[in-house]
Amino acid sequence: MKPQLIDIHSHILPFVDDGADDWDCSLAMLKRAENEGIKAIVATPHILSEHHYSEEGDIIATYQELVEKASDAGLKIKIFLGCEIYAQPDTTLDHQIATINNNKKYFLIEFPMNSIPQFVPQKLFDFAMDGKTPIIAHPERNQGFQNRPDFIYEYIQGGSLMQINEGSLRGKFGERAKELAFKMIENNLAHFVASDGHKRDTRTVSLLESYKLITDKFGKETATQLFTENPLKIIKGEPIEIEEPIPIERQSKKSLLSKIKVFGKKGKS
Repeated sequence: MKPQLIDIHSHILPFVDDGADDWDCSLAMLKRAENEGIKAIVATPHILSEHHYSEEGDIIATYQELVEKASDAGLKIKIFLGCEIYAQPDTTLDHQIATINNNKKYFLIEFPMNSIPQFVPQKLFDFAMDGKTPIIAHPERNQGFQNRPDFIYEYIQGGSLMQINEGSLRGKFGERAKELAFKMIENNLAHFVASDGHKRDTRTVSLLESYKLITDKFGKETATQLFTENPLKIIKGEPIEIEEPIPIERQSKKSLLSKIKVFGKKGKS
């Protein structure tokens, strides 16, 4: 029996960003998702700036049309709408698609892949103080978090939640991302695994393989929380009780040099 999976990060809407190319691509992605046991999915097109919200009406219309086309195709998967916000100093949430399922509580946000902008910590903390919970998309792929994994704990303490890409668990984004993703789960620093699916064949909507990986390594209870229970609460706008996070210690230059020194000694490995 397949698990009941829920995907809170996908780019299944056609014509709006770098996701699905056309309606056929969107429907193929949804069919793949349904065949894997994904019962609900959130379309999260990129919002790159406040100006980008000028396209909100078109995005909503495209979403509504996709829901109709999926139903006409006989698909049972439930489709919800949100967006993936690219962090900017003037980012606001005063838009229908800004929060997931327009629940006015949870929103998906991403940073540049090579850094964490200086304005971000205070910005996200302010949102959290206003009752809005940031979900940081794929932190394991961000070089800033890779270099300073201790920051992940600090962001969680400040009110943010963390969403890992399923492809990271399978090594699709390199060893550093894979290593950090598993370490985050081990240390209770991950709260969701999502597909971040973009296309029909490459980086598609897929969760089943990574669900099995997490079940084998951490147990069914952890996998169910990451792939089903927590994502469902996000869509419903319900509170999430998280396990006590454990900081990932920053590796000092001294310890790194010590390891290099030991590794370089003859007869050592």
